[in-house]
Amino acid sequence: MNDTTTRPRWRRLLDGGHTWGSLQVSPTRYGITRYRLVVFPPGISADDRMLLRIWRAWPTWGMATFLILEILLVPALGAVAALWISATVFLGAGAVVMAMTAATRGDVRTMTAVRRAGIHDPLAAEQFVEFYGLAHELVEADCRLAAGEIQPVEHELLVWRVYDRMADATRTRV
Repeated sequence: MNDTTTRPRWRRLLDGGHTWGSLQVSPTRYGITRYRLVVFPPGISADDRMLLRIWRAWPTWGMATFLILEILLVPALGAVAALWISATVFLGAGAVVMAMTAATRGDVRTMTAVRRAGIHDPLAAEQFVEFYGLAHELVEADCRLAAGEIQPVEHELLVWRVYDRMADATRTRV
């Protein structure tokens, strides 16, 4: 049986859909679409990937925790005490997750592309072509692994290639 079907649901949720990271497409107002590719350091454990995802989502879940604590504690303890406790939990949880990801957090590679409908921007078009190529390679590697065409070692090699190319891409733009 596949590892992804035997793990508990909460672990699958926290580990995400891709072992290599994430791909986000965000259409916004006025015809602007943002694309974001996040690639974790290849070879890290599932626990490290999960912690990185928790760290990257800290502003959202941390603020939700803060607000829930405020709602629950204000009637019981008063506004000032509730604020202190909520802020301490919010910042403390962030500090703990930050410390737990210290070894791998700096090695995460991120690439962003922005496209604007109706505007011809050669630099943005070039960046999007590069972004699309890298994202396509990662998704294709996942499909080939799921179909049994390649082994996990070959999949990781493909992720390493994209990971290294992302580093080269940021060096050439700087």
